Amino acid sequence: MEEMTAAINAATSPAVKMWINWMLAVFAISIIFVWKYKGARWVLLAFLLSMPAAYFLFQATKDPWLLGLIHFVLWMPLGIHLIVVELKRTEVRIASIYGVWLVLLLATIAISLVFDFRDVYQVLTGSR
Repeated sequence: MEEMTAAINAATSPAVKMWINWMLAVFAISIIFVWKYKGARWVLLAFLLSMPAAYFLFQATKDPWLLGLIHFVLWMPLGIHLIVVELKRTEVRIASIYGVWLVLLLATIAISLVFDFRDVYQVLTGSR
């Protein structure tokens, strides 16, 4: 784990580290909502699975720029599910605290996937 953390720290700027902390915080907030909302349970599960999956991927590749692949596998389907199912539920109100968190989470996932796509593309094309 220390090797992966050191590689991520060496490869990222302070702004990216702030973004990573933001992502961790937004996903961790799901703990507040898991008792009431099934969608929050899926978010927490994806969050908890992301960490060991990233570790195993890093051990296999030694490339921190490929860690975005984990987001493609876990977060993209999660985001689609949250949009298609969770936002359509009648008890979910966008103006509620849960609704605001859900929108922030979906925006965070979308932005992260854009960066992840760029990073993975650069690795696969040899420009990183």
